Amino acid sequence: MLFEHIFLQASTFKQDLPVGLLLCIVPAILGWLAAYAYYVSPLKTKLAEMTAENGSLNMKVNNLSTENTDLRVKLTQADSELHTRAEQIRKLKNDLIICESDFNVLKGQVAEKGGASAKAAVAPPQSITFAGTKYKTDDLKIVEGIGPKIAELLNEAGIKTWTGLAGTPVSRLDEILEAAGPNFQIHSPGTWPEQARLAAAADWEALKKLQEELDGGKA
Repeated sequence: MLFEHIFLQASTFKQDLPVGLLLCIVPAILGWLAAYAYYVSPLKTKLAEMTAENGSLNMKVNNLSTENTDLRVKLTQADSELHTRAEQIRKLKNDLIICESDFNVLKGQVAEKGGASAKAAVAPPQSITFAGTKYKTDDLKIVEGIGPKIAELLNEAGIKTWTGLAGTPVSRLDEILEAAGPNFQIHSPGTWPEQARLAAAADWEALKKLQEELDGGKA
């Protein structure tokens, strides 16, 4: 009887085992599906949204990089154009100084010719004595601060008369001295045109008074 009872129970256990396993597996699968639907699916949706947003941000970054490159190119072009304009302005200023100098020389020559015509009846003196020194007419060395070398430089630049020197801008005189080298750059021509004007007008008293106030041609 005992063996029959045990055999009967064993036979019953074997029959109920698949059902028991099925009852365990099915809830587990259902639980996993529920968890997947609740957690994994929203995460995948969120990942897809973030991937799309990341693509959009990458596109914006690329656009900004392209725009930045374009701005750098434009900045380089603007710097180059600014440098070119600065060079043009510098050249125009130099041309203006030269034109002013040439104009003043021509004006001096016209004034000389006009004065010569007005004084045709009276020949100008060939030389004058000023401050105890004899000078030829239009000798630039009568101007305090101008020696033989500087007089030669001015003559080479087309300034050969007192009237011509009187009409020459100080900036042009500075340019001539600067081009001659450091030995001439120490001189200051600020009063030279005024002294030359007084000499051309034969106003010797005013010229002497002015030169007494000067130190090597400097006020």
